Amino acid sequence: MQKAWKEWEGRVVNKEFRLGEFLGGSERAGVFMTQYGPESLKAAVKLIPVGTWDQAVAEAELARLQSALALSHPHLLQIFQAGRATLDDTDLIFVVSEYADEDLSQILPTRPLAAEEIRETLGPALEALAYLHGQGFAHGHVKPANVMAIADRLKLSSDGIAVIGQRRSAPAERNEYDAPEIGQSEALAASDVWSLGMLAVMALTQRLPGWDASGEPLLPPNVPAPLDDIARRCLQRDPRDRCSVADIAGRLGLRIAAETPAAKPSPARPELRPTPAARRAAAGPQLGPQQTRIPASQSFPYQRRSNAGPYIAVAAVLAIIGVLVVPRLFRSGKINPQAVSEAADSTSLQGATGQAARVAREVTQVKDRGASSATGGANLSASGEAVERPAPARGNAPRRALSAGQVAEQVIPDVPKSARDTIRGTVRVGVRLSVDTTGNVTEAELDNAGPSKYFARLALEAAQQWKFDPPKMQGQNVLSDWLLRFQFTEQGTKVIPVQSDP
Repeated sequence: MQKAWKEWEGRVVNKEFRLGEFLGGSERAGVFMTQYGPESLKAAVKLIPVGTWDQAVAEAELARLQSALALSHPHLLQIFQAGRATLDDTDLIFVVSEYADEDLSQILPTRPLAAEEIRETLGPALEALAYLHGQGFAHGHVKPANVMAIADRLKLSSDGIAVIGQRRSAPAERNEYDAPEIGQSEALAASDVWSLGMLAVMALTQRLPGWDASGEPLLPPNVPAPLDDIARRCLQRDPRDRCSVADIAGRLGLRIAAETPAAKPSPARPELRPTPAARRAAAGPQLGPQQTRIPASQSFPYQRRSNAGPYIAVAAVLAIIGVLVVPRLFRSGKINPQAVSEAADSTSLQGATGQAARVAREVTQVKDRGASSATGGANLSASGEAVERPAPARGNAPRRALSAGQVAEQVIPDVPKSARDTIRGTVRVGVRLSVDTTGNVTEAELDNAGPSKYFARLALEAAQQWKFDPPKMQGQNVLSDWLLRFQFTEQGTKVIPVQSDP
């Protein structure tokens, strides 16, 4: 069927979704690139052949998928549309969802994750699962391929959900991350906990756990605490013996939403009870209590900056324009309302310090043009743009002496050896900086996040602490932009700074 999927590239499903690049699939489903909505958003479409299903099973499966349309969570992949279609006499169910840049299954073959990376991965996953369980759904397919990254946000897939307490109508495709009871009983929240334990062990060690003769999990020796205990609690054969999503979050020091189902659970759903190990050693360590949820924006490693900075910067720029631009317009012999208006418009609030800095550079350039106008340099036209005048003799041409900036103080990220040991080759991260006239960083943003949120965060935090000797123009310090190229290897970290402007 893989070959058949590939041959469908370029076809149109439901008269609106053109099948772009084939992204992958199996005998049961194929996924293609597509576009969605009037803005042609980049999206993915999953095609599921109905095959030998009877009409009731197909309709139940479609209803299950359409129930996910109402789900909305920052760490859950959004489903845009689900329906029935026919392509080449093949009856299909299609699901259109957000397009993910990458997933965890693409990273794990090359390297394991560090313990801190696991914690940053489990946080969003636990929030998404707690939300699903609270809405009365089980995810049912927690595995590396379904832990996805969209820009700087981790999300779980949402097209495999099932109502807690109900059986799936259509046969499910089993995988090595599935709990033992999958396919043999109704959907359980505890099944997601098992899969999460399997995923954590694989991500840390690139190996799946085993089990001893008594059914207790056997973990690879390099699983650090407390993840080793969490994994054992997740991987209990009896669903009633597993810990909960809230238990895991509490042990990791994370705060998530309550996972109490919105509706009363089915009587057939088993109640959780302490593990056999906990019953044998009641005095042993217990997982932390469930806590209230913090906003999703605070669950990421990137810190939210204050919004006051851009407004202060723009206010300063407006003052500079008042001092530099308006007197110059008066000196020209007449007031040009359009030029004044456009100069003011260039300082309109855009909500970013970098934009304010760019306006400040434009003001500096206006000042420079004003200083050179007496010698026949550029002047402002009615549209506010520079107008080229004939250049004077070479001997009289003004020369702007620009000296490049220098790095005054660099901060190299402190990468623990346990994290360096996970690197195979080089992890590359790029960070762009805006630097003021005193040499301090005013804005830092990722230019290239690389394959790891953990190393991207380390680079971003270190870059914000760099200091510079600013470049000089005509003897005066000027604003500058820099690109820091971080190269993380098993042996250490190297940073290559490049001044990009001026």
